[in-house]
Amino acid sequence: MTGSATSRIQPTDFLTILQRIAKKDKTVIEDFVNTYGDLIWALACKFTASTAEAETATRGIFSDIWRYAESADKTQTDEIILISLIARRRLVKYLL
Repeated sequence: MTGSATSRIQPTDFLTILQRIAKKDKTVIEDFVNTYGDLIWALACKFTASTAEAETATRGIFSDIWRYAESADKTQTDEIILISLIARRRLVKYLL
């Protein structure tokens, strides 16, 4: 995973990845990981006690994002904010 979400995408591209996920675009996975992987991994490491827990949490976050993508089109919130919120919600549930 290289780059950060803020340096890799421009504001005009914010909903593109979630829209592609919602449309079941199989080519979006690499773009998603390259764009948001570091952010999600950093959050997972911050909220968990071990690498194994962070890996489990990261898989859960990715699953949640895939499930949420279809309804993301209905919001005016920037994609990076939505991704961060989904990740934090999953991590809070993981800790309980």
